[in-house]
Amino acid sequence: MRNTQTLLQAMGRLGYAAANLGERDLQLGVDRLQEWAKQSAVPLISSNLVYQDSGLPAFPSSLVKPVTLGGVTGKRKLKVGIVGLARMNAGLSAPLPDGRRIVTADPLTTAKTLIPPLRKKCDLIIVLVTLEPDQARELARQVPGIDMILGGFGTLELSEEIGANPVSPGTQPTRLIYVGNQGKKVGEIRVSLSQPPAIASLQSNTIILGSQVPDDPAIMDLVEKNRIAINEIHKKDAPLVDGDKLRSMWEGDGFAKAAACKSCHAEAFQVWEASSHSRAFHILEEKHQDYNPDCVGCHTTGFRRPTGFVNAKSTADLENVQCEACHGPGSRHPEVIGAGYGAVAKEFCVSCHTPENSPDFNDAAYRLKIKHWEETPAQGAASASSR
Repeated sequence: MRNTQTLLQAMGRLGYAAANLGERDLQLGVDRLQEWAKQSAVPLISSNLVYQDSGLPAFPSSLVKPVTLGGVTGKRKLKVGIVGLARMNAGLSAPLPDGRRIVTADPLTTAKTLIPPLRKKCDLIIVLVTLEPDQARELARQVPGIDMILGGFGTLELSEEIGANPVSPGTQPTRLIYVGNQGKKVGEIRVSLSQPPAIASLQSNTIILGSQVPDDPAIMDLVEKNRIAINEIHKKDAPLVDGDKLRSMWEGDGFAKAAACKSCHAEAFQVWEASSHSRAFHILEEKHQDYNPDCVGCHTTGFRRPTGFVNAKSTADLENVQCEACHGPGSRHPEVIGAGYGAVAKEFCVSCHTPENSPDFNDAAYRLKIKHWEETPAQGAASASSR
């Protein structure tokens, strides 16, 4: 909930022209959404979130945004029509305080009615969607006159040109673009105009917002405040459990902690102790994410596994990426778990060092920093020399 409010505030500071509502957004409450939109000055639109009793849109179905463009031929004015479409959800029936309900109308039928008249008064038509890709493609095929469909559907990324079927004279293919979620990529679209104002061509590009792109201080101020607030909520709600009692009740392989490994694997322990893995949880504390369940799994040992890390209140002794985070629970090693214990394929590393979480990850360079094994010539696999 708080993330959505912060997101709208950030969109307002960035000058967003509009935001399309999806059917899941209504779970936050229509009154709350409208208040947040008013505070952020970002219009919320949706063409097919409608009142059940009347079929009329519950939010503005579209808007026309005047845009002034500068170029070598001088300034030119462009009218951009923006439409919002949510995925059809036959089970949605969102109640309002006055007793009315909001449901989803068929997005394709809605677009067929809405786009033609909007096309007559606009130079560029953009449709914002939460549709599945195949639904968006069908929209482009059946509704001519759409220049761009900008979609959001989880982590999905794509860029395609879809022609209308049948082809209408004078129309160009619709550009369909999805750039993933979490705001880690931004879609850039360059529009070339002809005389009189008409779309000559569209060029799209996806920009990865990595370390080479500087953060906007005004936006990061919002982000940081939101991080702290969300973390405090998780911290307040985190249960206090007896970690030692949980471990004593578990009959399977449990986590013995790094100190237990030191007596037999002193050299490997020293390598680990000097690595960033041994301080991984401190990184979360610095960023106020030490109670964020989306983060702690890769900065602790055994999160969401029996006898593993629960939270910093209860199992602080399993903070950081300790030996068993990679090698597996070792409470019965070496007495019961003997040969073969602890082998780690390099593919395991990318379960945490994903492009999203660790964009600068380089397998060869990173493994050198934590290497405490000898290579097995016959298989090329890594195995600790002290095993």
